[in-house]
Amino acid sequence: MFRKISTGSVAPLAILFTMLSMAFTAAYLKNSFSMDVMEKYRYSEWKALYAAEAGLNEVGIVVLPQITSDTLLLGNGVEYGADENGERLGTYEDIACSTRLQIGSTRKEYIAYSTGIAEYTTPSGTDVQIKRRVYTTMVPAGFEEFMYFTHEEKPIGPGNTGNVNFGSSDELEGKVHTNGVINLSNNCSGGGPKFSGEVNITFEAIDENGSGVNYGGCNESVFEVDDINILDTVSQIIFPPDNSAETARQNATRVLEADDKLFRGNQKDTLIMTEINFVQGGYWATQWWYNIPPVGSPPAEYDFFWDSTNYVNLDPPPAGFSRFALSNVFNDAAGNYDPQTNMLIVSVIDADGNNIQSEFQDLVENGDVIRIENEAGTKVATFIANAVFPGDGNIKIIFTPGSLTYFNADGKGFSQNERVTVINTSASTGLAEDVEWNSFYYYHDHGDNSSEFCEAGRLHHFDFEYWNYGGISGNNCDIFNCPDIIYNSEYVHMNRTFFSKGSSPQVIYVRGGQVLVRGTVDGLYTIVTDDFTEYRRHDNMDIIDRVWGNIWLIDDIVYLDSDAYGEVIHPEDGGSDHVLGLIAGGSVIIANTRPNGARGGCTDNSEDDECHIRINASLLAMNGGFLSHYWQNTLTDFHDIDDNLPYGIIADGRGGHRNYYRPETSNGIYTGVNDKRGDVKLYGSIVQFQRGYMLRNTVGPYNATPGVGYDKDYHYDWNLRMRPPPYFPDLQSSTNQVILKMASYGEAKN
Repeated sequence: MFRKISTGSVAPLAILFTMLSMAFTAAYLKNSFSMDVMEKYRYSEWKALYAAEAGLNEVGIVVLPQITSDTLLLGNGVEYGADENGERLGTYEDIACSTRLQIGSTRKEYIAYSTGIAEYTTPSGTDVQIKRRVYTTMVPAGFEEFMYFTHEEKPIGPGNTGNVNFGSSDELEGKVHTNGVINLSNNCSGGGPKFSGEVNITFEAIDENGSGVNYGGCNESVFEVDDINILDTVSQIIFPPDNSAETARQNATRVLEADDKLFRGNQKDTLIMTEINFVQGGYWATQWWYNIPPVGSPPAEYDFFWDSTNYVNLDPPPAGFSRFALSNVFNDAAGNYDPQTNMLIVSVIDADGNNIQSEFQDLVENGDVIRIENEAGTKVATFIANAVFPGDGNIKIIFTPGSLTYFNADGKGFSQNERVTVINTSASTGLAEDVEWNSFYYYHDHGDNSSEFCEAGRLHHFDFEYWNYGGISGNNCDIFNCPDIIYNSEYVHMNRTFFSKGSSPQVIYVRGGQVLVRGTVDGLYTIVTDDFTEYRRHDNMDIIDRVWGNIWLIDDIVYLDSDAYGEVIHPEDGGSDHVLGLIAGGSVIIANTRPNGARGGCTDNSEDDECHIRINASLLAMNGGFLSHYWQNTLTDFHDIDDNLPYGIIADGRGGHRNYYRPETSNGIYTGVNDKRGDVKLYGSIVQFQRGYMLRNTVGPYNATPGVGYDKDYHYDWNLRMRPPPYFPDLQSSTNQVILKMASYGEAKN
């Protein structure tokens, strides 16, 4: 029996399966197509990112250290590389650099942007362009990052014997760099010096043996870590950092002028010393005038204020005059006067309030040439004195009008209340007998001539008459023991004045002089001086000498939140709120004072007030070093300039008469072989042109043990990495570019 089979349902089923198959195929193809498009898109995104980074690295970061303002380096695109198929990888464009101040800092932040572009064509033939923009911020590396930096590992200071090493008692915690060669001691007992941080030696200093270290009696074990870089990637750092130091001066929030008594026409030059005493809430500043011996005798110049209201004008005025007021001698009760007999009348009280009657009268004799000039030297009168006699509260100098000459630069005479100086140009010469230690060799260790001058690494001084006020007030009087007398002495140029710390970082510029520093720092400060100031010697105005911009540490200088030993709060414990930078044009010198341990005032375990010195600061000596004031000492056989030692001048001859003051006519008091002043307990950083002596003893020009000076207890203040002192100098490479380090990197939103 045959069964009938129906064939009418086959075609629809076939069609159904075909449609399902096509649907799956279409879905697969659609998914494959979408994945391909997405892959191309993502691939192009990465190519754009790589191109942007290439522009940042090849152009932006290269130029960034050189810019001084906002700059568009590259506007149009530059092709960058090829992919695995040889097709263009991408382009970079719109590369821009700019600077801005870091938040809460006076240091710049450098920013570079770069845009990368990648293109592709979709399967449908659409051209697609993808852009990505990246940026990096970089900040300058500053000198405060170094625990210890020298331009040359050569010694600097009076009695320089040309030999200085790192010894067994030296421990350096933090980053060390020198543009020169590191010398280690021949005596490495106890393991030698210890370096517990990164050590950089420039490739210029590497010798023919491939080393930048003279190990002496030591070996590589002195470097406790593996980060000693003796590589040709470490190049010299420009020193001194003149441009950066000038930037600090230009951004000073306070300028204390110490050069306003220099080069004032025919008036003799007078130098000015500044003291800054930090206290909670700000600082006190005071200035004293002084002269560096040899001081000429007698003083022959006096300042007055011109008074034209009580004088009769010469009518007609002498040739070349335009209103010149001088008193005339009245000959009768009717008020008639002889215009041929004239006089200059000066008060017995000068412009600074000093009574000069007897001194002035003794200095002026018949025939002396008297000169009157204003501070600017634009108005000058001279005449020959015929007679001098006292009046009622004044002194009269008679002269003949025929001897009177007058020069003016503006066609006018002296103005009412204009400050003028009366100078007896005929006063006798020589050295002032009443000035102690008034010989050239007590203050200078160069030739006594017009071609040599004081150098940064030679004899320098701070303790002039105002400091050792015991010459008038008693043997135990100095700035620490008799402050009321000192701050009100006749030498004061600027009265003791308080300046508030304010709410922003402070830069104090001491222009044209040295500065004394002490106290407790509350705030963010930098003190900066000039490299040096030229002045005319008091005993001979034809000879020019120099006073260097030294910063003298006369007592502890610590932060308000440091502990009793001067230890600064570590960043891991919250860090310090305070910072101090000291930028000395000359040297940073630990002064020979009682609070600093003078007269061998310390034993190894002493912690009293007159022992050791505690320092919280970043120190930078532009042309000198960080050193102790060892050339003023109380060693019995090594204190006098006449010791006739083969090393030359090693002392200034006055140490035994200091701390406390003793006059030159008295015998000095000395301390045998011990003027050991304790330890330098420093938490900060040290940057110097050459390496300053801190301790002088056997073997050397001070052949004594323990000798004179300090042991070193140096620690890096790690807070400086995050908070540098205001306008502290940036590092510059030998190609004059700022040395930058990366602070951040990211993608910018278009």
